[in-house]
Amino acid sequence: MRWSYLLPRFIFLTLVWAFFFFAFDPILKWSLRKGMEKAAGARVEIAEVRTSFLHPSFQMGGVTVGSAKEEFTNLLEFSELRFNIEGSPLLEKKFIIDEALLNGLKFGTSRKTSSRLPLIKEEETPKFITDLKAEGKDMASDRLGDLKGDAAKDAKDLQISADSLSSVKVYEELQKKYEAQYAELSKKAGSAEYQARIDAIKAKYQEADQQKDFIKKAKDLAKIEKDVKKLSEDFKNDRKLIEETASGIQYGLKAAEDARKKDIEAVMGKMKMPSLDTQSLAKMLVGPAIADKTQTALKWLAVARKYMPDKSKKAIQTDSGRGRTVYFPKEHAFPSFLIRKMSVSGEAGLDVPLDFSGTVEGITTQPQIYGKPLIGVIKGGKAGRALDFKALLDNTGEAMKGDMSLKYSGMAVKEIMLGNPDSIGAAVTGGTGQFYGTLNLAGENLRGDAIFRIEGAKVAPQADSIKFAPLKTSVISSMSGLTSVGMGIKIGGTLKDPVISLTTDLADKLSNAFKGAFGAEFEKAKADAQAKVDAALKPYKSKLESLTGSKQKELKDKLDAGQKNISTSGDNILNGLKQQATPAPGLGKIKLPKFKL
Repeated sequence: MRWSYLLPRFIFLTLVWAFFFFAFDPILKWSLRKGMEKAAGARVEIAEVRTSFLHPSFQMGGVTVGSAKEEFTNLLEFSELRFNIEGSPLLEKKFIIDEALLNGLKFGTSRKTSSRLPLIKEEETPKFITDLKAEGKDMASDRLGDLKGDAAKDAKDLQISADSLSSVKVYEELQKKYEAQYAELSKKAGSAEYQARIDAIKAKYQEADQQKDFIKKAKDLAKIEKDVKKLSEDFKNDRKLIEETASGIQYGLKAAEDARKKDIEAVMGKMKMPSLDTQSLAKMLVGPAIADKTQTALKWLAVARKYMPDKSKKAIQTDSGRGRTVYFPKEHAFPSFLIRKMSVSGEAGLDVPLDFSGTVEGITTQPQIYGKPLIGVIKGGKAGRALDFKALLDNTGEAMKGDMSLKYSGMAVKEIMLGNPDSIGAAVTGGTGQFYGTLNLAGENLRGDAIFRIEGAKVAPQADSIKFAPLKTSVISSMSGLTSVGMGIKIGGTLKDPVISLTTDLADKLSNAFKGAFGAEFEKAKADAQAKVDAALKPYKSKLESLTGSKQKELKDKLDAGQKNISTSGDNILNGLKQQATPAPGLGKIKLPKFKL
């Protein structure tokens, strides 16, 4: 026996085994913690990490992820995550998990130690959230100490410059933005790409027509028929995406209208009159309460969008110091990472937790290779409360599409502070809340709608800062005795530039209170302010409306022309295929489906 040969190899294998047995899990635990801290921007604790290589498996327990905003609060925590990894795909460096378990999931729990990380920059608040909070504080109601019972006598002589209007800047920005977006959509709507595909199919058809071998000819014709059908489907999908994107552009006009209302408020402020319509009042009352929750929801949606890349069937490239490695996908390839199904259980709420459970299917880094959407269903119920969450994120096509809905009824409400205590506010205590919201995602475009209603509550108005006695009395009487409050939010625009609209039934009551206190003087001042702002804004508004109208028509004409071209060319090719599909001895006739666009 050659000990000089065996002993070094035995020592090497022993060292490898010792590394994986004693050192691999601690190193992996450290790496996971650092990676999660980087993503969350706060401290992360992991109690244990266990792996097995004989039967590939992973288990992680006692995980708490701190909040970057609230120092002594956890963003989330869970007691256990475990799964087995399929062995064969590991040979291709693919992590395929048939079923995973995530237990003990909780949100917003308290922690004893600080979640702050040293040398970590504070997360920047998105502009739309900053604006929303600022608008809630900067309404004319914050100048209630200056309000009087009559409008300024020289209101008619008040001059309004277009340069002083924020809505003018919004219209100019939208003009540039829309010109660029429409140029991109117009290019995509053009028929150059599809004409090239039609010409290629025609060339294949002419080549097949000259083919003498009937069996090869039949196969070629069958492929051509599939190409025609695929061309039709691709055009339909592109047309739908273009029309949805163009529709999203129109939604941006709402931002200009909101800016116009702010300008009217500013002019009313110069008249020493409140120009608070229901939209403005809703922002003041519920804006601060909704802003942070909206920011959190859109942040996680943006994270999900970031890690679901489009067109993942393409070759993947990685650069290194010695060159570039290109990975070309196989016909039946595994994604790089896939969890076919994850079972989830946990608790919602802190004081009286609500147990929930459900599943998430199709978690993958390459959805187009997997070919199935991500589907999540979470349900829970306890003591008159019910939770129902559903989500579908489909990134198997050219652009990601998603639909989400959340229903939560029977939640106990302790206290919600609305408005600004330095102007007008209300404390809503007690009662039972119901929430229902939906969110749709098409590419980068957002569409969302949510309603939160509280029943059986006590509403205490706060109007101590109002100096004008008739207004103070009217405001207090408008909200006193209320037992229910409704709040709504609509979201549009894009993930990077969302547009938010808020409503609340308290705004209607408060608006009537202002009108009652100021009488006809209020309406007269408002009409004068609107007329002055609209006159200054008219040329900018007309220019933008003309742009959107003409470009929408241009897109429609291009899409109609492309559809007609593809439909005519497709029909001609398929008619030719049908004539070619003649039976031969021992062979059946080629079956060709009807072509409809």
